[in-house]
Amino acid sequence: MTMPDHPSLSIVIPVYNVEKYLPMCMDSLLKTEGIGDTEILLIDDGSTDGSGKLVDRYADEHPNISALHKENEGPSAARNFGISKATGKYIFFCDSDDEVVPALLGRIVKMTETADCDLFLWDADIIIETGGILQKRKTGYYSHYGLPKTEQTYTGRDLLEQLLRKGGGFVATVWLGAYKKSFLTENDLLFEKGLIHEDEFWVPQVFLKASSVHYIPEKIYRYRMHKGSIMHPNTRDRSEHVASLMKIYPSLYKYYEETLADDPLLPLIEGNLTTRYLHMIYKFRICKYGYGKQIDKKLLWRTSRRLRQKLMVLGLYVYAR
Repeated sequence: MTMPDHPSLSIVIPVYNVEKYLPMCMDSLLKTEGIGDTEILLIDDGSTDGSGKLVDRYADEHPNISALHKENEGPSAARNFGISKATGKYIFFCDSDDEVVPALLGRIVKMTETADCDLFLWDADIIIETGGILQKRKTGYYSHYGLPKTEQTYTGRDLLEQLLRKGGGFVATVWLGAYKKSFLTENDLLFEKGLIHEDEFWVPQVFLKASSVHYIPEKIYRYRMHKGSIMHPNTRDRSEHVASLMKIYPSLYKYYEETLADDPLLPLIEGNLTTRYLHMIYKFRICKYGYGKQIDKKLLWRTSRRLRQKLMVLGLYVYAR
């Protein structure tokens, strides 16, 4: 069996020191109906464990899987590399330590064959690894609250407005969708290298540029929380996280102002951004890392929509000096 020259879907998977988790990820993908006609790009991002050999083994055993090796530059650079190499009409960015629900992803594979939307959007479950035991967390965090639980197509702007007005916010996570490659390349929607939390910067731009977003209200993805991952490191030093956040959030205010000038969506999305920004400031103790003076407190005060946010901003006048 050979893969089509122009598959409808490419799955881009950055791989870095995930020897323990990659087999579980790949097992779930390989159980998906139609996966033989789907391109899978395993991008070894300079792994120092056995991940590189695993990547080569999967490529040797499956004609639809390609093993690509590069120097370590982080997931953003690996995804950009994947975009440049992908031959599929759509691209799904899967993390190498997560899983999919095969029966549900099979529906997406089938839909990409005839679809013409800019992106597909879906929900996810969380699985938590504690002491080697997996537990499924009953949470809707990675569900798109505010949208009717029926399959529908929206413009990206209307989707954001409905999520903000009716759901109270939106989830900025790259693996909650499959994106038309031509849409990404024509709009120069690449990931910024060297950032952690790069989804926070990328996803809003994708939504605001999208003419058509097809939402499938199913939990197709399974996000694994475990110690040692980028988002849950073993070290208490969060300086890399803080440096990225202090670049992403101020840049998003500027992007929104330029993109949504005179649009009634602007104060709504700025208010949501401020809620997220304040949460990150206190969660990561940003002031401890010397960024207190860089925080624009007047901007945060102006864009705060609730009393709780106003009080958090007032606290910054005491601690963020």
